Amino acid sequence: MPNALELRATQLAAAFEQRLDRDKKELITNSNLAADESTETGFESLRFIAHRIVGSARLFGCDELSVPAKELEVLVEEGAHISSIIRAVNDLVGQIDRALAEGISTPEWAKTRDA
Repeated sequence: MPNALELRATQLAAAFEQRLDRDKKELITNSNLAADESTETGFESLRFIAHRIVGSARLFGCDELSVPAKELEVLVEEGAHISSIIRAVNDLVGQIDRALAEGISTPEWAKTRDA
């Protein structure tokens, strides 16, 4: 039987899935803004979204999301060429699609342990 922590973690996983779906849309929108190269807003938004995904993905043990999100964050911070940033956005969006199709699992740290 799940404990209160496991039930809450399951709710958080569902909320994380919803956030990922919104983040995916924001990544696409802001990569288009960044590609315009007339504004820093798109780049800063990409960095912020990637940073948010890194933290949440690590909490849920989703290395398949945290690694490409961190790569995107670093590329933006280092002022990489727009083509590298767009490629990183596309890779991350693909990983988000796969994660959403598979579903985010309750993290191991929240599962009931037998004593």
